[in-house]
Amino acid sequence: MKPKQMVMYGVLSFLAASVLALYVYFFGRLDEQSPNETVQTYMLSLRNQDYEQLYDLMSTESLEQSELSREQFIQKYKSIFEGMGVTKIEVNAGTPIRLEDSSNYMLNYSAVLNTWIGEIHEKYQLILTQEKRDKGKPWKIQWMPSLILPDMAAGDKVSVKVLKPERGEITDRDGYALAAGGTAYEWGITPSKLGGDPDVAIRKISDYFHIPVDVIKKKLAQKWVKPEYFVPVMNIDDPQIPDDLPGVSIHTKEVRSYPLGEAAAHLTGYVRQVTQEDLQKDKEGYYKADDWIGKSGLEQSMENQLRGQKGGIIEVINEHGKRKSIIAQKPAVNGQTLKLTIRSEVQQALYDTLSGDAGAAVMMDPVHGDLLALVSTPSYNPNKMVRGLSQTEWDSYSQDPTLPFFNRFTNRYAPGSVFKAVTAAAGLTEKVTTPEKSHHIQGLHWRKDDSWGGYYVTRVKDAASVNMVDALVYSDNIYFAQEALEMGSQKFIDGIRKFGFGENFNLAPLYLKPSQYANKNHLSLDSEVLLADTSYGQGEMLMSPIHLAASFTPFVNEGNMMMPILFANQKEKVPVQQIITPEVANTVKSSLSQVVKRSSGTAHALSSAKRNLAAKTGTAELKSKKGEAGQENGFLVAFDLDSSSYLLTALVENVNGRGGSHYVVNKLRPFLEKY
Repeated sequence: MKPKQMVMYGVLSFLAASVLALYVYFFGRLDEQSPNETVQTYMLSLRNQDYEQLYDLMSTESLEQSELSREQFIQKYKSIFEGMGVTKIEVNAGTPIRLEDSSNYMLNYSAVLNTWIGEIHEKYQLILTQEKRDKGKPWKIQWMPSLILPDMAAGDKVSVKVLKPERGEITDRDGYALAAGGTAYEWGITPSKLGGDPDVAIRKISDYFHIPVDVIKKKLAQKWVKPEYFVPVMNIDDPQIPDDLPGVSIHTKEVRSYPLGEAAAHLTGYVRQVTQEDLQKDKEGYYKADDWIGKSGLEQSMENQLRGQKGGIIEVINEHGKRKSIIAQKPAVNGQTLKLTIRSEVQQALYDTLSGDAGAAVMMDPVHGDLLALVSTPSYNPNKMVRGLSQTEWDSYSQDPTLPFFNRFTNRYAPGSVFKAVTAAAGLTEKVTTPEKSHHIQGLHWRKDDSWGGYYVTRVKDAASVNMVDALVYSDNIYFAQEALEMGSQKFIDGIRKFGFGENFNLAPLYLKPSQYANKNHLSLDSEVLLADTSYGQGEMLMSPIHLAASFTPFVNEGNMMMPILFANQKEKVPVQQIITPEVANTVKSSLSQVVKRSSGTAHALSSAKRNLAAKTGTAELKSKKGEAGQENGFLVAFDLDSSSYLLTALVENVNGRGGSHYVVNKLRPFLEKY
């Protein structure tokens, strides 16, 4: 063979051998996985919190050493991450690095765990090894506890402690508590102490506390109960019990307390332990089964401010129960204290005065706007709502036709004749009404003309000639109906709307709805009949007692209307609005003083009070059509002419046959004489 041919043959042989070697190297490894593929799957599984997939990525040897079954592995991850409140995991991985003197790879990566106490930033390290016993020699991860949290080792556990905030107090203007922490007494049974015949002991307990035997047995049959455990049954007012009640003892517990009880229940509301319904509505996941939540009043509307924010500690605990490290912590933030403008002694006294009737009362400082008392009767005991009602107590509330849970100081009513003061101010402003202007009226009924059909306006006192002052003193419907018609609907609306219609006065926490002078379809008051009725507080007019109080403040303040203020920290933020001139305001105020001073005035009974009072009364009749008898609600608005220290609005429902507004005057007179 020639040399040249020999060289060529050698080259070809070398190339053939190289190709064969490359073929064996590459195609012999086609069914083997890359470490990167395992890493990518691992990261995706972490992000998705797919613990089953994580288990499949772990090496057989490391899982055998951990002695964790598939179910135990999945449950371990799940319980730790759910206990920490992990909602999201963000992972950032580097590139696997081959370890020296080893076929294994090492990977460093970081993770951000979003939990209920904030983000947790951790740095991890894992080892990848090949499962040579498996076909394709897949890359697997050597499992170790530090893959859950870097500080974890064998035998360690993760402890999650919730730090609960203290609920903020609700106080009056002087710092006295309206809602705060308190102590309740709770009686219960320790099963192991029931004696030799538990059934006999339970019957004896049942007889003493007037609780069915079945109720007691059901309490004792709860799954968590053990013989030596104290099983709470019911709250009790008197901690003193007979010594011969076997197994019974009294424990104390911290609960929300309402010192004024019924007197401020509709204002403060109450708290209860969360229900399943509350948990379903909790989109932020804040509440747990043993938490408390506001269920009515300010407790409900100001829940986020009062409850504060939970804190927590996530820590790694070693096998001896000692803290190994703190993974994350966040201090609890106590709830805010709500300081109200309410004066406790006035609140209590006004409630006591109004008790026995269904009604409401609002006392307001007309110069500064402070709400001094907000009362609704009948009421309920918020302390019992917190500590638990017996069936008898619940039935007495729920079946009461006077609706003790109904908040009347925020409810809207037809104000009746008390509104004539506002109509007078509108007429004076529009230069239609003057104090001396008289109307000559015959009889107790009047209608404009035949276009009114069978409809007419009625009055109580038959006076042939009536001026504005007389009309306020006698509460003459016909006079103000005629004045409103002379003004016309637009001037009348312009005159009264500025008195706060459509406003909720920044009192959304009281669930206060804006008042209305007419329904939305009749806002132009095109109907003369509706215009006439509206002029004396009937028709479609609806006003809350709070708004009614605010609407009288211009008559005390030289024409400035004060917005009602409930929260002490709002006092500097409320603007003063001058809605009528001082001349108009003083003219109406002077006329309202005559309602008390004149013997023929509807509030003359208040002339015996120590204070120099001005007032307006009203009776609103609720009925479906003219000529029918309907429910009558009586109203009184009164204020101090000398010191301008308070303005009182009160209403009593169903004064039919009891003297109408005179009943309200006589009921409130003792309070006004004293305060």
